[in-house]
Amino acid sequence: MTKTTTRMGRAALACALASVLAVPALGAGAAAPQQAWAVTSSEKQVEADEIAAAIDALQTNLNEANAEYERAMAEHEAASAAADEAQARAEEARERIADLQERLGDRARGMYKTGGSASLVEVLLGTSTFEEFLVSWDAIQMIAGQDADLIQESKDARAEAEAAEADYREQQEKAAAEMTNAKAAQEEIAVTKASMETQLAKVTEEIAVLQAKEEQERIAAEEAARRAELEKQYVQQMQQSAGSGASSGGGASAAVPNTGGWTSPCPGYYGVTCEFGYSPITGSHNGIDLGASSGTPILSAKSGTVTYVGWYGTGGNSVIVSHGDGVRTIYMHQSQTAASVGQQVSAGDLIGYVGSTGLSTGPHLHFQIEVNGTPINPRNFFSF
Repeated sequence: MTKTTTRMGRAALACALASVLAVPALGAGAAAPQQAWAVTSSEKQVEADEIAAAIDALQTNLNEANAEYERAMAEHEAASAAADEAQARAEEARERIADLQERLGDRARGMYKTGGSASLVEVLLGTSTFEEFLVSWDAIQMIAGQDADLIQESKDARAEAEAAEADYREQQEKAAAEMTNAKAAQEEIAVTKASMETQLAKVTEEIAVLQAKEEQERIAAEEAARRAELEKQYVQQMQQSAGSGASSGGGASAAVPNTGGWTSPCPGYYGVTCEFGYSPITGSHNGIDLGASSGTPILSAKSGTVTYVGWYGTGGNSVIVSHGDGVRTIYMHQSQTAASVGQQVSAGDLIGYVGSTGLSTGPHLHFQIEVNGTPINPRNFFSF
């Protein structure tokens, strides 16, 4: 890997990291899902898409870094092999040099023992013919040339060995440095990508929470509209069938039915303590709470059949009366019930006494009206 390649790789990584940093970070102090509700799931999805794009870019860079590391590692292995080969050649050259030096030594010792190199006079005296002289002279020249060749070969072999070994050692060190840089870049990108994947998982979880809340709000809005329409239709039907009437209830605030056949479920109540729709205790509130002293009589608000008497979860001791046509009333938190299942009751009949059983902060009657299983506001029938 060249320096240019390394700079290009780091530049690409810097761009990817810049994209990452553009996305809001989610650390240990990240906003809780409730705080995330300040934005919509669509807005949060944009954030998730940006993170996913950054992860894709990082993955591309990581693939390139992996390839670069593999290439650098291959180059390092090739350089190491070449260095080993050069070292072997250098060792061979050294052995050849030693052999050459030994041969040169033998030549020197031989010449010393014979009194130096053969001279022209010795050649002339030692030959009887001119032909012998030429042969002897050629031999002397050949020997001198061989000595010179041996010396030059020794020098060349030593120079080759040293140069090859130095060159491949340098390549090996360079390849090792490049492999280290490639590995560092690879690990840096991998760590950043893992961090971004963790962040994406958190944002995806926030999206799911937002979508769930938005779906709940949509359903609640539809349900509220359905209830409002149902209440409107039911009240209109009751008013058309029975006309409007008025009867006063006891207590500080009168309960006056605005449709026929209804009467106050708790004439002795002193006020409304929680309206229909919302309760700070339970959240949603499907009835209206009438504050009254413990033991205050509870009356059936309309004629019908008692279908349930007993413990009703958070409602405590309760009585349910069915009035036909899908209409039923529920009377919760009683200290004591005064009805039995199957009993036929008329409007105003005693069915129990005010108490504080179940999930309750004090004596009161939770009065609930349902039409086909849907709770509707009792104020459509009473002016509490």
